[in-house]
Amino acid sequence: MKEFMLGVNYWASHAGTDMWRDWNEDIVEKDLKLLADNGLDVLRVFPNWRDFQPVKPVLGGGHSMREYRMENDQYPGNPCYLDEVMLERFERFCRIAEKNGLKLIVGLITGWMSGRLFVPAALYEKNIFTDPTALFFQQLFIKGFVGRMKGQKAVCAWDLGNECNCMDQAHKREEAYSWSSVIVNAIKSCDQTRPVISGMHSLELEGVWNIQDQGELTDILTTHPYPFWVEHCQRTPLNSFRTLMHATAQTQYYASIGRKPCLVEELGSMGPMICEEETAADFLKVNLWSNWANGSPGVLWWCAFDQTQLTAPPYDWNMCERELGMVDVNRQPKPSLLCMREFKKQMDSLELELPEKQTDGVCILSKGQDHWGIAYMSYILAVQAGLTLDFAYCEQELPEAGMYFLPSICMDVMSKKSYFDLKKKVYDGASLYISMKDGFLTEFREFTGLKVITAEKSSRQGTFWWEESSFAYRKPYHIRLAAERAEVLAEDDGGNPIFSVASYGAGKVYFLNFPMEEMLLEEESGLEAPCYHFYEKAAEAVLGKRKIRKTNPYVGMTLHQGTDNTYAVLVNYSAEIQDAGILCPGSEKTISCLFGNVEQIEPFGAAIIRF
Repeated sequence: MKEFMLGVNYWASHAGTDMWRDWNEDIVEKDLKLLADNGLDVLRVFPNWRDFQPVKPVLGGGHSMREYRMENDQYPGNPCYLDEVMLERFERFCRIAEKNGLKLIVGLITGWMSGRLFVPAALYEKNIFTDPTALFFQQLFIKGFVGRMKGQKAVCAWDLGNECNCMDQAHKREEAYSWSSVIVNAIKSCDQTRPVISGMHSLELEGVWNIQDQGELTDILTTHPYPFWVEHCQRTPLNSFRTLMHATAQTQYYASIGRKPCLVEELGSMGPMICEEETAADFLKVNLWSNWANGSPGVLWWCAFDQTQLTAPPYDWNMCERELGMVDVNRQPKPSLLCMREFKKQMDSLELELPEKQTDGVCILSKGQDHWGIAYMSYILAVQAGLTLDFAYCEQELPEAGMYFLPSICMDVMSKKSYFDLKKKVYDGASLYISMKDGFLTEFREFTGLKVITAEKSSRQGTFWWEESSFAYRKPYHIRLAAERAEVLAEDDGGNPIFSVASYGAGKVYFLNFPMEEMLLEEESGLEAPCYHFYEKAAEAVLGKRKIRKTNPYVGMTLHQGTDNTYAVLVNYSAEIQDAGILCPGSEKTISCLFGNVEQIEPFGAAIIRF
């Protein structure tokens, strides 16, 4: 699975979630051939739990439980209560995929799909995550299904299932962790040769379903970065800079926190009520380049075929689920499929095994804040500044870096141990950027070179000038400061220090006296101001060591150090042709362009240079 996966989430074009019940091998053959002919190499597929393990309780007098049987009161044909007809159909499906050169990611516990539950009748009144009977049948499902299908060459990975955290309510972290551990261990007890993929979305840092646990238990994390559904992400049009950055930012956030590769497992526009098909293709194009450059294992679109003709739930419930395909009901490829086909051709012609990207710093997410929102804005600002960030939760061990960002801190911030560890890294030579909401930092005066005069819970907003630009600020907590050791770089409109820097040991601490990242979350046009200059200033020691830099804020750059060469991938996150604004003093003659034109990067496209 080292190659960048290009694929789609697949339900048969004629039947959707009922494809295993309403099996039509001829249509499935045509579907898979069409997808393969258009450059796809991976399908994520779903053995519907309702159909593959149709177990139901058989009751006696007084509703007493007598036994479990299959539909129509049949005895099970195997100890795992799996339907033999469905298993045979899945085996045939695997052979069709193999014939067409398609690899399969198999979502095992598919009890949730597109807004509907698909669980066996025996488990209707039971909590899927905690009830012992539910856990019993899920382990039997995996034992029987994985044990039988692990010999299929087309299967490249096992997925826990489709967004399993939507199947039921886990009331605390321990329940979510325990369920995930049971399922992963059941898979690995049957097959240790394939990776286990999370399949989860909407994970948190301090919640019930969190990134750290999924990273510990599974081999590959997943994002489902639909801007329409993910908080903060469709405040601007789908083809605008902020929205185009979403999928990469969230995927890198998961990968860094979970410390595992992260697959863009479901990407989509949510159909023609959001944008026209050409815009959806542009959205896909930039995300293919961006996630490839940033080291994701691949991108899968949701979904393969439009489903407007289907009448069974969930399709007759939810209009938003019907027009999401790469192929329309007349079997004509949409621009999104043609885009993926073209990207596949470009990758094949490049024949480039891109080395791992270099990172410049670590963004530390602290206690009690909107972790994803702050990470999102911090990532965008860093990309605009020419930086590549990793993320860490404040209570994780901090990776070594020359630059740390601690954005929009509130109240508790972090534990004493984590704070002292961070301070030591700064004392030893790292730079640190802090932006303030209402956080408490002990030894603040010593650390920042600033003295608190007064602080009050009153909101303030205004503007200030710095480096010939005007910046707005808004904050819910007002701190009046006096500089002692700190150099004041900018003052607010009341003369209060708003941006400063102070030495601390061999390192530096930059302090921004308002929560810029949190403020930008609510400002649709906020990124039009050069707010990234604060990140650029804080990271000047890191950026100063670069052999090559870019100056255009709408172009992202990742650097990749190989054995003999360094590569730079420049991605245009805009609808206009962009000049990356490359700076490489003294190295101009050593640069060669492998793809595109760095002075005229096409909209939503990329350029690749080697030096």
